[in-house]
This record gives sequence, C-alpha cells and structure tokens, in this order.
Amino acid sequence: MKENKRFLMTEYATRNKVDVFSTLYKTLPDPDKLLEDNNYDYEIYRDLLTDPHLMATIQQRKMQVMQMGWELECEGKLEKRVLEIMRELPLSNIMSDVLDAIFFGFSVGEVEWKKDGNEIVPVDVIGKPQEWFIFTRDNELRMRKYKDGSYYFEEGEKLPAYKFILTQYKPTYTNPYGQKVLSSCYWPVQLKRGGIEYWQLMMERYGMPYLIGRYPNSFTDLQKKEFLQQLQAMVEDNITIFEDTLGIELKESPQYDIGQLYENLVKFHNKEISKAVLTVTLTIEMEKAGTYKSTDIHREMLSYLGVSDKKLVEKALNTLLSYYIKLNYGDLSCPRIKLVKKEAVVDESAERDKLLNEIGVTFTKDYFKKRYNLQDGDFELFKPQSPA
Repeated sequence: MKENKRFLMTEYATRNKVDVFSTLYKTLPDPDKLLEDNNYDYEIYRDLLTDPHLMATIQQRKMQVMQMGWELECEGKLEKRVLEIMRELPLSNIMSDVLDAIFFGFSVGEVEWKKDGNEIVPVDVIGKPQEWFIFTRDNELRMRKYKDGSYYFEEGEKLPAYKFILTQYKPTYTNPYGQKVLSSCYWPVQLKRGGIEYWQLMMERYGMPYLIGRYPNSFTDLQKKEFLQQLQAMVEDNITIFEDTLGIELKESPQYDIGQLYENLVKFHNKEISKAVLTVTLTIEMEKAGTYKSTDIHREMLSYLGVSDKKLVEKALNTLLSYYIKLNYGDLSCPRIKLVKKEAVVDESAERDKLLNEIGVTFTKDYFKKRYNLQDGDFELFKPQSPA
C-alpha cells in the first residue's frame, strides 16, 4: 500500500520510459504537417490572412470577446491602484494578440514594465512571432536559437520570470503548440485562390464582347494587317473610322455554364472557412433569406464561442496581475479580471441599483466608476429634488 502511494505523487508515464531516444533530443518539434513541409515558417499561415472572407470570420470571432467589458474582483486597498493600471493598458491590442492563439495554436506576449515610484507596473503586453519560440520535452516554453538566417531545434534559451505570458489553444501533452484553426483553412483558401485565378482568366477571354471585321476578297495581306490593327485600336480607344466597304460586327460572348462552376467552387470554400473558424456559416453568407429561428441558433453558437474564448483572455490578464502583485507585494492575494457582456453588466446593475436607491441606498462616484467602467469626466452625481 505504501508503495502504491509513492507513485501517486510523481509522473509515471513519461517520454523517457516510452522513447529510448528521448535523451538525444531536448526539444519537441511542432507536429503540424504543413509547417513541417514548409520549414516551420509561420508565414504560410499569415499569408492566408489576406483572404477577405477568412479575415472577416476571424474578426467576427474575435469581436465576440473584444466587445465585452471587464470587472475587477479585488479586496483591500489595491483595488483603486489596479483599476488605474488596467485602464492605462492598451487592452484592445492585448486581447487581439492573445486571441491569435486560436488561429496559430499559441501566442506569446512580452510584458513591458516601467518604474513608477516604488512600484514596477506593466504598461503593455506585446505579441511576439510564434517561430521565435520552441517547447522542450518537458513542455516548457523556450526562446528559439537563431543563427545564420535559420532557426535551430536546440534546447533554446530559458525565459526570464515575469516577462512573458503564454496562451495556448487546446494544447495536449504531445502537442504543446496547440491546435491551429488556420491549418484547417489552408487548403480551402489556396484552392479558392486557384479557382478565382482561372475564373478571372475565363472572364478576360470569353466574358467580353468581341469585334468581327469583314473585308473584301480583293484585300492584300498588308491591307488585312492594317485592318486588324484598326480593330485593335478601336477596342482600346472606343472610336475609329472605316471605309464604307468594310463591315464591322459587335458580337456578344455566349453564355458559358463553366463560369457558374467557378462561382460555386468559391462559395463552397468560403463555407468551409466559415465552419472552421466560426463552426457556422449563416452569419457570414446570407445567400437566401433564412428563418428567424435559424439566425437565432447561429447567433447563439457564436455566443458560445465567445464564452469559451474569453477564458483565454481572462487567464492572460490575470497572469499579468499576478506578476504585478508578486513583484511588488509578494504573496498577497491577487486581484482577478472577469470579462462580461457590456449589456448584461448595464442591465443587471442598473436594475439592482435602481431598487436599492428606492429603499434609500446612496452610491458614491467611485462605485459608478468601478461598476460601469466610467471615467471622472463621464458623469456627475446630483441629488434629486424633493417634491414640493
């Protein structure tokens, strides 16, 4: 029995027991096959962001979180100071960088600190490229070694404490690099680009009306050549003159069903992209009028994504606050940030505050600043006039 309890306190199933060659390698390469085939260059994923439909879906998913407000849960005298720090941070940029983990598997933000009196306070968290980092076989993040224009799969440089914030999207023991949504969008975007290229070529060749010139049988080769040049000039300049013996006909292009195939191909890949990023398609493409119930279901699914994704931002911001507390106050209880929908905060708080005020409760200006995330210049308190 004592022997069994001893194993409970340690990790039993380890890489060293399963992989006899594990001691030869100190890092874990990213198992992503697309990255492996492209020398682990994340530019293959960043290049996808030039696709308008993909970018629209990414922005829509991010906005499910970025539109939220935030509340601070803090006890003691630090509440006012932490509120000041949070309001000075560029939260919109920080949240966007953190949410990049959903699309690239993980994101790393470097904390920028400054001296403020007796404190060291954070002023920004700057997102850094994923290819700069690598994980060890213990799933520990390290700075990747770079030499002579190439990244090396060595152990890497250990990161300093309180300097970096790591965010991972669905990591596993075998893949600390996380799940990349963009990897599911790679082939739909590439195939769509190829389809659009051929579609454009078809339109240039067969989509425009063309001129037919008729000339007498007595024309020499030189006259035919000059006549052809006149027709080409007419296409460019939209004006020309001809002898009355020459015939000119403007012929419309025939209708080709093959153009519809390219259009359907683009629509198909757009739907695949929407499903990969948003799990739904209706919110991006409304080709036909849908029922209210269908629209409501899709909106609800996006709301579920926002609830899930906001946990990544909350964890990153709370890590930042824990750094601040440990650097300045040691083992003091850490404040926590909670993201909430703005309308929910306003509606619930306003209704409750109204009831409390009716039974005689008076609120201070500091309360309104904290509860509704207001600034000093946003509002003024006044006493209601007593009825005559």
